[in-house]
Amino acid sequence: MKLPTAYPVKNRPGLWAAKGVDPSTLKRKTYYAKCPEEATRLAYGSFANEQEYKLFDFYSRVYLPTVKHRSENWLNQIAWTMDRYVLPRFGDHDIREIKRAELQQFFNDLAVTLKPTTVSKMKIVFSGVLRLAIADELIQSNPSEFVRLREPRREEKTVLTLDELRRLIEASPEVIRPFVLLTGCCGLRRGEALGVTKGAISRGGVLSIRQQVQQLRGGAVVSPKLKTENSYREIPLPSGLLNQLLGFNSGSSIWVCSDSNSGGFLRPTLILKKLTEACTIAGVPRVSPHELRHTFISLMDNDIEAPRTVVMALAGHAPQSTTDGYSHVKIEQKIRWMNRFWDQVSTVCVPEQWATRA
Repeated sequence: MKLPTAYPVKNRPGLWAAKGVDPSTLKRKTYYAKCPEEATRLAYGSFANEQEYKLFDFYSRVYLPTVKHRSENWLNQIAWTMDRYVLPRFGDHDIREIKRAELQQFFNDLAVTLKPTTVSKMKIVFSGVLRLAIADELIQSNPSEFVRLREPRREEKTVLTLDELRRLIEASPEVIRPFVLLTGCCGLRRGEALGVTKGAISRGGVLSIRQQVQQLRGGAVVSPKLKTENSYREIPLPSGLLNQLLGFNSGSSIWVCSDSNSGGFLRPTLILKKLTEACTIAGVPRVSPHELRHTFISLMDNDIEAPRTVVMALAGHAPQSTTDGYSHVKIEQKIRWMNRFWDQVSTVCVPEQWATRA
């Protein structure tokens, strides 16, 4: 094991520091002393058991708390896969003895039972853990660097036409119709739609996306953390769409997608079953909540022919180029194109209340 390197503290003459580990939290900690030898001794002593310091389990516990830029769903999925697959296999391994061939076989075995995206996430974390060992000069190279994952099969997404979307909305039971409207006519993600409250809609009919409902192992929870920074956005609602959204939930519940039994938000697990039943009744292809979001984006892009920057702003996507990043979409532009979208949906509908009111 390489000894921690002591260095002089800037603007503090006579004070030295060395990087170690907090034994209680296993997070990185800086140790200070009046001489480099003492700072090095304190930092080195924080690792306690030198053999434990070389184990993959130790490095994974140090690395995982540093992952802050990922979504909560991403982190929960990684925690589950690490506990179930990675640590039982490599937790007690000396990190210096992990070889590329062993890793390749491990990821090949995982690809048989897990989704390609899950395996890819695990490789990202595995590589990050090994990079810490490189920084401490326990190993010279990252054995996961040349591990090759199987190419994921790209599944074609089902996208509804304007007429099919209208039929699905009409066939949806009242309990999930607001959800279908929010995903299919506003482009919200599943968790974002379930997290919409009446208070998130201003008097002017502008919907602010600020939270989502997440399905975790222990149940569904409301989280203020969205997928990306661009996910925090405002969507103007045409009056006809606004009337549809609030017309089905005039009770005391604060949630737009409300569970009539408990008065709370709808659980993500209930949505899938009800949506499948509605697709069958409407006679349209079976779609998932995410494919309803695809439907909105596709119709806006191809049928309504809205500018790409407007579509990305409504969907909460990041700019695709530097030029897009310099183009800022005003709320008036969103209103214009949302009204056009809703007018296209409502013109093929029989009920008068679907139309946008001036």
